Amino acid sequence: MRKYLLKVAILLITGLVSAGNAIAFPDKPVTIVVPWPAGGGADYIARFFGKELSALWKHSVIIENAGGAGSIIGAEKAARAAPDGYTLMLTINGTITSNRFLYKSLPYDPDKSFVPISLLVQSGQLILLNSSVKADSMKELVEEIRKHPDSMSYASYGKGTQPNLMFELLKKREGLELLHVPYKGLAPALTAVMSNEVQMTVVSPSSATAALNSKRAKGIAIGSESRSRMIPGVQTVSEAGFPYMGATIWFGLFAPSGTPKDIINKVQEDIAAIAKKPAFAGQLQERGFDVVAGNSEVFTAVIQDEVKRTAEMAKAANVKPE
Repeated sequence: MRKYLLKVAILLITGLVSAGNAIAFPDKPVTIVVPWPAGGGADYIARFFGKELSALWKHSVIIENAGGAGSIIGAEKAARAAPDGYTLMLTINGTITSNRFLYKSLPYDPDKSFVPISLLVQSGQLILLNSSVKADSMKELVEEIRKHPDSMSYASYGKGTQPNLMFELLKKREGLELLHVPYKGLAPALTAVMSNEVQMTVVSPSSATAALNSKRAKGIAIGSESRSRMIPGVQTVSEAGFPYMGATIWFGLFAPSGTPKDIINKVQEDIAAIAKKPAFAGQLQERGFDVVAGNSEVFTAVIQDEVKRTAEMAKAANVKPE
């Protein structure tokens, strides 16, 4: 009986200590490493959530931009940080899913160096065409490419980027000929589509606003599971009959591997509480983002599924690690 009571007491004390630690976190400023330059989407999302977390935690949330080498520099910095919850990382798909197919050697392990905390927001990727293309659906686009294989091309932001992966998979699945034209970033790729230098690309709805408003470009399908609130008249790729073209850009929060589970849970729960605020979520939705704020297990499953799909796309695009 005494041994039983002793075990109960130990369990109770351990539980109280764990609960106390969870409640006490954080007791000093928290740094969120963004492995991308300031001014981009990841930076915006980090500052948007960081402001709310700072108010909730009563401690500063410092956004540290550590861009370079396709997010590798910042990811390595975050991976080497102390696993105590005071250094986190906010990044997009590429750091965790795509980079493994682009680089032979990474200074971090996409699967083992980090603990996924929460998928914050995501946005389906829009298939954008120059307005002169005689296609208003994916099926019509495929037929148009078949009719004019020598005059159809797409813009990407480089080998291994989402436009490259998606259109190469379309080519392989449908037996098409389509020229790949890489550009040095999103802005020149969009300009090329609007001027009909190339006929199509893939971009987030928020980034396509100016192109759509100019009437020089049109969206025909979006790679998310549901339609975008910004462009509700545009079908999803599944509705269009091309479910394998599904693609989103997501923004997620990670902690260095070894970070205590109670801290992971505390951060995730606080993020979920913030995301439930109608005004907060509404501002993100107006910019074309779907607010998710799911838990670690759900986020891990999302990553695993995307790695499988990206592997198929990388093979179709003949992308090999360099």
